[in-house]
Amino acid sequence: MSFIDAARKALTPIIPKPLQDAVTQATSEVAKPIAPLVRDAFEKVAKAAATGAVQNAAPVAEPSPKSFPMKGDATLTQVANGELELGSGAKGDSVKKMQEALELAGHKLPRYGADGDFGGETKTALQAFQKKNGLEPTGRLDAETVKKLDAAAASKLKSPEYDKLYADGVLNTTIAVGYDEHGEHKQQIKQTIEGLESRGYQQLDVKTASDETLKKHGIDPAKVDRDATYYVKDFKANGKDVHGVVKVITPDTPNAKEKFARAMNEDEVVMYTGHGRVGSGPDFDDKKNPAGNYVIGAPSEKNYVTLGENDLKKAKMTNDYQLLFFDGCNTKRYVDDLRSIPKNKDSKNLDIVGANTELSWSTSSADVLTMLDGVEKTKSMNEIQSELEVINKEGPKDKHKHFMTDGFEDN
Repeated sequence: MSFIDAARKALTPIIPKPLQDAVTQATSEVAKPIAPLVRDAFEKVAKAAATGAVQNAAPVAEPSPKSFPMKGDATLTQVANGELELGSGAKGDSVKKMQEALELAGHKLPRYGADGDFGGETKTALQAFQKKNGLEPTGRLDAETVKKLDAAAASKLKSPEYDKLYADGVLNTTIAVGYDEHGEHKQQIKQTIEGLESRGYQQLDVKTASDETLKKHGIDPAKVDRDATYYVKDFKANGKDVHGVVKVITPDTPNAKEKFARAMNEDEVVMYTGHGRVGSGPDFDDKKNPAGNYVIGAPSEKNYVTLGENDLKKAKMTNDYQLLFFDGCNTKRYVDDLRSIPKNKDSKNLDIVGANTELSWSTSSADVLTMLDGVEKTKSMNEIQSELEVINKEGPKDKHKHFMTDGFEDN
């Protein structure tokens, strides 16, 4: 086990991991340590009841907060119903959600951030919010404060355009896993497939499927790629019946780059996880072989990656709405090219999620499955992004915002 991996393990006690392998740090790009993080581990993190709460004698019979970041939290539901108050010394996930709401509402926590610890910085920010909203500045989270805070945070939420994604009752998604010179993509492919199957997706053999079978699953026989790998399931989104169709592209997929190019042109949701190739684009083979590179833009480093001509310039992307997720080191660099090269795409029909930092290979499958879950459950982008930050956090002192979003503001 490398020093970096040992440190990661020591600093991340809330994430139970299997034994980690050695990690190569030869370049800034190979910052994806080799440690399979199973998403379920994050979902099982206990929502411990916050300390420092006191009973309130007058329960308020009003509904609990419904919006992120405070929906679904038992303790905050009690606060909203007038049964509890949270004050200095409280700790836990409920406090973290309150802190995230404060930050969404414009009251920053520059020193400690949303760390789940109700300390002096949080109290000061909460008092400032209370003053601004005509409440008594007690610095405690009570029923009236949590409702106004929830409403203020909700007004700042960003979401994918779910009305467009689900308009035809079909969600077409591509999940692409890039190539790693040390083979780290193999475990992530396995975990991605297992994750899809655990969520109810079943592989559909489109090579032999009849047109009737394809239509049953929401696949247009005229557009199906008979050589691609498809997974399908039916689910509900906002009470509407939806056919979920996921295509999986890996370095082992024949003509992987061409299939990814087709997905970029046609599919509603496109996810790529793997090396960002220093800002040049997704890659499905060795970095010195241009055949597998889908070139989006110029690399930020010379002589690092061998590229062919720019594929984005040749793309014929759909005029319909698309959501793109690039889960690779510093894939924020893709955004400028995606905004300037395709002439038919703008912030109204293209939303993008990329990475501000280097990311770990070990979180690849968890990241794309978290995004898929969020879209299926029509979560806000704030909530999805928060979950991604938890997965990619490298210990309690990591204050980085690992992901960025672009285009959601006008949704």
